Amino acid sequence: MPDTTSTSPQSNLASSIGSNLLSIQGLDLDQFATLHTSVQGWTTKAGTGVKFIEARGLPIVDVVLRFKAGTTQDTDQSGLAALTLYMLDEGSQRHTAAQHAEHLEHLGAITKKEIGLEHATLSLRSLGNKARLDAALELFIDLAAHPAFPPPALDKIKPQLQRLNASQERQPEVRARSEAFRHLFNGHPYGNYLGSTHQGIAAVTVQDLRRFHQRAYAASNLEMVMVGDLSLSEAQAIAQRISQALPQGWTAAELPPVPVATSATINIEQPGASTAILLALPMDVPANDPEFPRLTLASEVLAGGFESRLMTELRQRRGLTYSVRSTVKPLNAGGVFVVEWEIAPQYAQASQTLVETLLREFIDSGPTQAQLQLARKQLAGDLLRAVAQNQSLASLLTEVTHQRQPDDHLNTYVERISAITPADVRSVMQRRLHLEQKVLVSVGPDVEQQPLPPTDQ
Repeated sequence: MPDTTSTSPQSNLASSIGSNLLSIQGLDLDQFATLHTSVQGWTTKAGTGVKFIEARGLPIVDVVLRFKAGTTQDTDQSGLAALTLYMLDEGSQRHTAAQHAEHLEHLGAITKKEIGLEHATLSLRSLGNKARLDAALELFIDLAAHPAFPPPALDKIKPQLQRLNASQERQPEVRARSEAFRHLFNGHPYGNYLGSTHQGIAAVTVQDLRRFHQRAYAASNLEMVMVGDLSLSEAQAIAQRISQALPQGWTAAELPPVPVATSATINIEQPGASTAILLALPMDVPANDPEFPRLTLASEVLAGGFESRLMTELRQRRGLTYSVRSTVKPLNAGGVFVVEWEIAPQYAQASQTLVETLLREFIDSGPTQAQLQLARKQLAGDLLRAVAQNQSLASLLTEVTHQRQPDDHLNTYVERISAITPADVRSVMQRRLHLEQKVLVSVGPDVEQQPLPPTDQ
């Protein structure tokens, strides 16, 4: 006889969902989780700054090497920094590029590289098993410390980098950023957003690569981050092993202050179905300045999510764009506050006027308490997601290390943004963001301009 009291999988699922919903009744969803992430920090004998988080949940180790070897370090030969980084995995003094790749694949290890204005980054992800990790580290150190820079590989990579730059320049949003940086940072190393030029790439020689590597990839020019299945003593041994193998004794000088910005409107004609627009304001607020989190919250309220001010006006009420976003980008010698969106070409000018008006009103009035609380939730959620996985935690720790944040930064971040008031945000915007210095760039087809269509609401 069948059991009439049994339940179906669907009813079990419904019961489970109902139980979970009941279990959160009375929970204050405005309260944020507290992080307890222990960051250990030290400096190796060779001068490498190291940050380490022990994470035993998975048998995986992430190692990130961030050298102050970005494109701002090669202003005499624009392209040298990028080519040096891209040539590192083209063979070492012990292994060919194919052998390196084959050995790493056999170990299940992954390496990545990235170039930016201020840094060049190499990362390794490996299983934490001692034998596999040791072998992966050996290959990783060989790649970073003893590159061969074979001339045939340089001849292959040069045209690849030139084609990549040309392709990026054809992307309207990248072209807009490039033009904004060129104007805001005129005469400064930050002014070359892509970080290399066709002529600079063509002129680089193997001897140039070796000289640059010997300086810029020195242990004293490195910030190292480790996250994973390691004890503190094991992490210290790895850090010492890496820093000892690298060139020694050179550290990049601090970049000069950025020039005083002047306002500009730059229109670049380029075929396409839409127009990319960027509004940039100079922002000389370091990431470790106590006022920086207030600007981050301001950016989140302005265009950080679906309920943000600009998204509400441009997408929900007017249907003008799929996305509008704002970014606070701190740099060691300056920074920018950026708003970016794409729109139908005939509304380019009218949308610029609208965004500038809304930004001015926001700076004058500041956020509401409700808007600020929503922004806090979004930033707290981003942080919790980042620390939930070793790889994203390593990337986050690398970023805050580069920003010279204190070791308790991750654990106190939510508490600090929770204490910020609407008046705090309004005050910092009025003192730090100046619309008379704005740079407005549009990249798109030249068409007859029209007024904005009526709102839907």
